[in-house]
Amino acid sequence: MSSPVPDLKPHVPPLPPGSEACGCCDGIAAETPQGVANRPGLSSINYRIGDHARFRASLHAALSSSKFGALARLRTRDDDDFSIGLIDAFACAADVLCFYQERIANESFLRTATERVSLQEMGKLVGYRLRPGVAAETWLAFALDTPPAPPAGLAPEPGNFVTGVPARLALDTGLKVQSVPGPGEKPQTFETVEPLPEARAAWNAVRPWMSETRKPGRNDTHTYLAGVRNNLKAGDALVILGQEFVNNQNSNAWDFRVIDSVELQPEADRTMVRWKRGLGSIAPFMDPAQSPQVHVLRKRAAPFGHNAPMWGSMSAVFRREYPGGVNATEWPDFTLSKSVLAADTGLVDLDAVYAEVQNGSYVVLAKGGFNHASEPAPSGTYVELYRVSNVAEVSRAEFALAGKVTRLRLRGANYESQFRKLVREVAVFAQSEALPLAAYPVETPVSGDRIPAAVNAEGLLPGRRLVIRGARVGDGKEVTVQATLVATHPVDAGRCLLEIAPPLPAALVRGSVVVHANVALASHGESVSQILGSGNASLPFQRFELKQLPLTWRSAANELGAAAELSVRVGDVAWVARPSLFGAGPNERAYVLSTDEQGRDFVVFGDGVRGARLPSRANNVRAAYRKGLGAEGNVAADKLTQLMSRPLGLKSVSNPAPAVGGTDPEAADAARQSILLTTRTLGRAVSVLDYEDFARAFSGIAKAQAQVLLLPAGPTVTLTVAGPGGASLGPSNPVWLHLLGALKASGDPYVPVRLLSYQASTFRLGLKVKRDPAWEIETVLAAVEAALRAHYAFDARALAQPVQQSEVIAVAQAVPGVVAVDITRLYGGTQPAAQTLASVQVRLLASRMRITSGAALPAELLTLNPGPFDQLVEMT
Repeated sequence: MSSPVPDLKPHVPPLPPGSEACGCCDGIAAETPQGVANRPGLSSINYRIGDHARFRASLHAALSSSKFGALARLRTRDDDDFSIGLIDAFACAADVLCFYQERIANESFLRTATERVSLQEMGKLVGYRLRPGVAAETWLAFALDTPPAPPAGLAPEPGNFVTGVPARLALDTGLKVQSVPGPGEKPQTFETVEPLPEARAAWNAVRPWMSETRKPGRNDTHTYLAGVRNNLKAGDALVILGQEFVNNQNSNAWDFRVIDSVELQPEADRTMVRWKRGLGSIAPFMDPAQSPQVHVLRKRAAPFGHNAPMWGSMSAVFRREYPGGVNATEWPDFTLSKSVLAADTGLVDLDAVYAEVQNGSYVVLAKGGFNHASEPAPSGTYVELYRVSNVAEVSRAEFALAGKVTRLRLRGANYESQFRKLVREVAVFAQSEALPLAAYPVETPVSGDRIPAAVNAEGLLPGRRLVIRGARVGDGKEVTVQATLVATHPVDAGRCLLEIAPPLPAALVRGSVVVHANVALASHGESVSQILGSGNASLPFQRFELKQLPLTWRSAANELGAAAELSVRVGDVAWVARPSLFGAGPNERAYVLSTDEQGRDFVVFGDGVRGARLPSRANNVRAAYRKGLGAEGNVAADKLTQLMSRPLGLKSVSNPAPAVGGTDPEAADAARQSILLTTRTLGRAVSVLDYEDFARAFSGIAKAQAQVLLLPAGPTVTLTVAGPGGASLGPSNPVWLHLLGALKASGDPYVPVRLLSYQASTFRLGLKVKRDPAWEIETVLAAVEAALRAHYAFDARALAQPVQQSEVIAVAQAVPGVVAVDITRLYGGTQPAAQTLASVQVRLLASRMRITSGAALPAELLTLNPGPFDQLVEMT
């Protein structure tokens, strides 16, 4: 650029003929003012018309000018002369003035300005306000103390037993919580920005029900029994029967199985037992019991006579004299009992006395090799269940055997046809003991929009905020989701289904899921109040400074993307904030918020023409606001655990998810771009480029790219966005939600808009560097690495911007001391794609937004991998 300057050179009379070559007048010509010319694109401009030496030389030359004849008698040029000293002083003053004039000129252009206040004032010329930064937000999960139960025998009536711990608690807005800082960090204060009307101890951390009552069903090969002291082991016999058999012993509603394995589960106070063959049968077809009872048969016995000597081994004399046994092949009347009873009744004499077998218990008779516990019940085995209707202890002497035995009267089917004559083949399973069933464990993943919850549905009203945490099925990654309760669906007194919106983004491992229902939104910052001062109706544009800095700004769905957490009252009347007093009426109670060059915030009132003046009164101007904002508020999950105020009954607090959305005030480089974007959008989004520019200028957005994609819902304006410093954004981030709202408010409400969080990708480098021998190799290599990392950092790259090999060479070659560069590695990802691509690529492409399998994928941003270079050595 150039600026015309007047010709102020002093008149120098022509030299006498022949004296041009003597040189006696060299250096006495005027050297100021210098011309000012700057090419476009400079980061700083030259705007000085002279410096101290040139101004001094020009003044010395003027002493000899004919224009100033009165000074002709001043012939000395010695520095110790007062006149020459005065000239030197004026030269110094001119030098200083020109220096500051140049600084002012640099601060007057968008590209060359270095002071934030300069950018701020230039932004005001086009209606742009520098983004003030945004406070981080997160959801706080509160835990309440559980009220102790009243003493035994005392009815829980009001006044009978006072614990001091409320069963329910209401939490107001402004509850303070502070973070536990890590090394090098400062504690950050958060406040709830919404009330929690009702909190209960039962809602502290709701878990899914992990078990459910169910009956053993068809083809089941296991069940769960209550307790872990059942004294069960492999080989024990179980009978699973229903009420049908209890009522009618001819019913087939039962199953007999031998335990294959036993697993104790003390943490759940239950025992799992397994068997080989599934419940029920096909031939004959039989379903398991509808209301099953499980009984273990503790004793395995045999009928009396099972161990009698073989009839053929007895002497011939004995056989002749034994009644009816001359030609028999087995002992005469060799049966379980001599008496023949009713069709559904039988007698069994056991081989010994079994006092544990009780009347009313159950007995199983089995034949067909069912004497080995290892057998999984082959198809040839026949078993029958009976109920003991009478137990007697008798003496019996028969079959060369004698002794006291237990006689059982049994009720059941097929005794006569299947068992009575099979003394040696029958096994008797007796001494039944009922074992209560335990609830079955439930391991089904939690997914979709319905969360199984082991809590009573009473009090959980639609609209309640929930935070769900859990490990993702597959990789076990921790997932934290904020959702809204849509409805509750009671299952029973202690269980319900929580219907939420939006649904869970992934299936979660059931045992890891926790639902926090005592949840409130909190924002970085703390509330303060201040008496700003006294109003004076005689003063226009009164302004007052906010003493507590920084003022908190929260993300909002407006063009700025933020709203100040500030309330101003004059007397008892609230005044309204405006972006500018221009257009405000003379009686309008309005104020504006301004920031000076030191970052101080001021509340400015009107002059009676543009906004009302303040009424005169002592200390009548008051402000309530919050202080605190910026990226330092983005604390990690479970860091906000210090309650600064603790109402009675409140036990603890935590943040299940990290605080997000906190951004620092807009940096100078970002402001230069945003100010230009504002002149293109003018607060409206019409074209696709407008949507992109609007998003890039929004608080909390560092990069944005817009395209129209043909999605299943139709043509959609799709934006890929990235947060400051490369932060990923998502629906849980307030910036995300407010940007969507602002785009819909500033654009066509009928144009669908979709946001995508950018895809972060990295590439790797390896290079050899030839250095100038005058430079140390360590210094050169460190400078090359620093230059490349700065050039390929997040802030320096654009979405979908490729990486060129020539660009890498140019950046490295520009480092002082570098003579030549040889690229040995340039590839994307973490490993060289030697199988398909060369390890040195000419160009690495970054993907734009695209549609794959009907889904929109975000744009990619390529940055240099933060790990060590693959190679960075001196070229030899």
